[in-house]
Amino acid sequence: MTIAISDPRILESWPPELASLPFGSPEFKAANARLAAADEAACTPFARAMPTWINLTSTTACNLKCFMCNQFLDPDSPKVMLDEDVYQKVVRELYPYARTMQLSAFGEPLMTPKMDQKLDDLERHGMKLEMVSNGTLMMKESKFREQLLRTLELVTFSMDGATRATYNSVRTGAEFDEVFANISRFAERRLEMPAAKRPLMNFNYILMRRTVAEAPKFVEMVHRWGGDQIVFNHLVTFHPSLKGESLNYCRAYANEWQDRTREVAAALGVKISIPPNFADLATPSDAPAPAAATTPAPAGEAAAVAPGKAKNRPCGPPPVKCWFLWQRVYIAPFGDVVPCCLAGMPAFGNMAKTSFFDVWNGDTYQSYRKHVFTDKPLGKCKSCYLIWPNAELAGTDGFEYGG
Repeated sequence: MTIAISDPRILESWPPELASLPFGSPEFKAANARLAAADEAACTPFARAMPTWINLTSTTACNLKCFMCNQFLDPDSPKVMLDEDVYQKVVRELYPYARTMQLSAFGEPLMTPKMDQKLDDLERHGMKLEMVSNGTLMMKESKFREQLLRTLELVTFSMDGATRATYNSVRTGAEFDEVFANISRFAERRLEMPAAKRPLMNFNYILMRRTVAEAPKFVEMVHRWGGDQIVFNHLVTFHPSLKGESLNYCRAYANEWQDRTREVAAALGVKISIPPNFADLATPSDAPAPAAATTPAPAGEAAAVAPGKAKNRPCGPPPVKCWFLWQRVYIAPFGDVVPCCLAGMPAFGNMAKTSFFDVWNGDTYQSYRKHVFTDKPLGKCKSCYLIWPNAELAGTDGFEYGG
């Protein structure tokens, strides 16, 4: 299959031996990935390569009403689908370079319209699919289910809690027993596939007052399913109503259960990513009022100690480097280009109005790449988990942790 080059200017930035490869071929995509990794390693402001991984906000609709989600907290949050013209432009301008597409970071991906068309386009361009799903619709009968399983490279199930009572209190509209059965069926079907074509199965779990004590039991569940990894994230308190669930205000309790979670994971051989323990056990000055009876304050909380002087962020790359600014991109329903998944990150441009290449190497992207590993990172980079390895280091800038 011959794929037309949508913007020849991109190839002008490539070394000749890369530009000579068949456009859109597996070799071409591999070369693009090597070039992107080299640019990331060198922290170059100008990106010679195009993104290797694309997130498409195919839908912002979701069938759940989780209390910590912006869609629940903002009743005016729009429920929109990806504009077809934007989608076709993404296919033309980005698919020949990318290896992976992820469906929707802000809705339930299995509610995406025209799923069969999107799966056809992925297979035509030699790409694989990633999804982050709440698991409620997984393994439901559909005309595209087998194609979905064939195309799928990674599915990440979002679950918060290891008991019906806790899970149902978080994931309003979902039923723990049904989701448990769906994931169990997927785990069985996955093992029936040839090992080389078997999709990875990861899990996201939000750590908060009501869920942290069930994290060790959740590790045991994932072990029985044969999952590949669990990413534990702190609850991001982007709305005042969420402060009462934040572990920032019960730090010793959080440390205790995070340590127990690490112990269980190590004993079972389950790979996890979990935030570092709080080094400072002082209760922040903006601590919320005592939690309601449905979420009692944890027992065994350590006495507060006087907060120490705020620490300065060391200059230079942290242990984990940002891969988003050089290798990944998020495309919103009407063409906004957003660099990563941090809440509140602004759009750097709009590919419905201009070439993606002009956004990708525009002034905003180049400025963020230039500053991200200095002592003055720009915008939301200031509160990113890649910049602040410990929650208390972020201070008044806030903190977000992800995987």
